[in-house]
Amino acid sequence: MRGHHCARQFAATAMTMALLVSLGIGCGDSNNSTPVPTATPSPTATPTVPLPTPTTTPLPSIAGEENLFGSTAQGSGALTIDPVPQIPTYFSACLGGGDPDCTGGTNIYIGSDPGFKEADTSEATAELFALPDGVTVTLQVISIAPALSLKFDNGTLNTAGQSLELGTTPGIHADLEWQLALPGGTPFGASYPVTLQLKTTSSGFTDSAQFTEIVLPSSGMAPPPDDD
Repeated sequence: MRGHHCARQFAATAMTMALLVSLGIGCGDSNNSTPVPTATPSPTATPTVPLPTPTTTPLPSIAGEENLFGSTAQGSGALTIDPVPQIPTYFSACLGGGDPDCTGGTNIYIGSDPGFKEADTSEATAELFALPDGVTVTLQVISIAPALSLKFDNGTLNTAGQSLELGTTPGIHADLEWQLALPGGTPFGASYPVTLQLKTTSSGFTDSAQFTEIVLPSSGMAPPPDDD
């Protein structure tokens, strides 16, 4: 009888163990079938494309500078000048254009310096002497870029062969506007030359050598007006 009891007890124990194993496996299967939460990857940031940086540095200011002229000798000789070699002009207006680049129109650039001024004694050098009184000086255009005009109070120079009287000493100081008229969208960097000559009919003096000045549009802002 005891053997049968032990056998029945063993069988019951085995069935219980089998049930526990079955439940354990079932729990494991249930846990394994549940998706494991994972971190949602952050969306990849779209790189910001920087705006283009202007490649043209604004030209140095020449505010207050003058084209000083005189003669090569004291009281005689040829007229001579110390010209400003590079003349910046600044945006003034868009004529006829329909967008910020003035496409289809004309951009006007203006520079107010340098003027043409006779050198006084304090400005004279070993190569440039102050002129005596009574010397009449005329400015003549030898060649000029088509986009460029020199606008004086008493006339405009924009064609080869034109001339304009600057005045008679003492006290010659002729201010002007250096003006460029460029098609809309014209890039910075191009230069616009003008070749000039000082001429006189005054006794004891002869014409100057030809000299060239380069006019350019600047990407900078115009300097404040000169009070002089």
